Amino acid sequence: MLFRQFESAFQRVLTAVLLAMMLTINIIANDVASTDADSERHVFRYKFRQGDILKWEIGSYIEQMTIKASQKDTTNTRSVSTKIWKVLSVDENGQAVLEYSIADVEMRCYSSYEKAERRYDSKTDEKPPAEYMHIAELIGKPIAHFTINSQGEILNRVQKANVAVTMQFAETAEENRITIPMPEYAIGVGDSWDYPREIMLPKPNGTVKKVTVHERYTLEKIQDGTATFSFKTYVITPLYDDKESEWNLRTKIRNGQIQFDMVEGRSILQQYDSKQSAINVQQIGKGSMTYESRFTEKYIR
Repeated sequence: MLFRQFESAFQRVLTAVLLAMMLTINIIANDVASTDADSERHVFRYKFRQGDILKWEIGSYIEQMTIKASQKDTTNTRSVSTKIWKVLSVDENGQAVLEYSIADVEMRCYSSYEKAERRYDSKTDEKPPAEYMHIAELIGKPIAHFTINSQGEILNRVQKANVAVTMQFAETAEENRITIPMPEYAIGVGDSWDYPREIMLPKPNGTVKKVTVHERYTLEKIQDGTATFSFKTYVITPLYDDKESEWNLRTKIRNGQIQFDMVEGRSILQQYDSKQSAINVQQIGKGSMTYESRFTEKYIR
C-alpha cells in the first residue's frame, strides 16, 4: 500500500516535471522563433505601375507664437488636403515618373492679434478668400513631375505650376521627403541608416546658407506585412550662434514615424513633429518665438 502511494506520488511529480519541461521547451521554441523573425533581413523597395493613381490624405497643423515687447500674437493654421500621384511611366529598373497634384483642400488660419479667422474649402466655396486665391488656382492641376527610383530617391523634378506658391504650399509634401530613402542592402529590426541632404536657407542679404543634415531611419518592427520606421534629423553643419539660421530650420527639421506596406511597396502612414523656440529673433526685432507643427499623411486605399 505504501509502495503504491509512493509510486502514485512519484508519478505526479514526474508528470509535473515533464509538463514543466514541455512548457520550457515551448518557451524556448517561441523565443527562438521570435529571434528568428527579428533577425530576418529585408530589402525595401517602392513599387509603381504605369497608370496607377495613388491618393493620400494630408493633415497639417502649425502653431506659432510671437512675443515682441508687450505684444503677443498666436497664429494657428490647419489644413486637410488630398494628394495625388499619377504614375506616368515606369522603366525596367522600377524608376518612375510621377505627376503630383492636389485634388482638394480645406484650410483655416486664426490670429489672436488680429482676432480674425480665415477659412477656405475647395469642395464648397465657389470663390476663395483673397488670401487663398493662389492655392485655389492649383487645385486639380499638375503641380510638378518628378522622377523617383525604387529606393525612394527623387532624381529629377520639373515644376508645372508657380514655383514660389507651390513650394510654400507643398513644402511638407515634396521638400521634406515624400518618401523614405531606402538603403541598398537588406536590413532587419533594429537596424538604422543615415541619409544626408542639404537644406538651403535664404539670408536677408540675398545670400544662401547651406546646411547639411542627416536623417537617421530605424526599422522598429514588422507586423502583418507592414514595416514601422522611426526617424530623427541631425544637423551636421555647425551653426554656432547663428540664431537666424536655427530658426529658419524650424520647418525643415522633423522627427517622427512612418509605416510602409511591404507588399504594395508604398508609404501608408507618416507623422512628423517639430517643436522649436528662439529668442532675439532678428526677423521680428529681437523678439521671441515658439513654433510647433504636426504633419500626417494617410494612404487612401
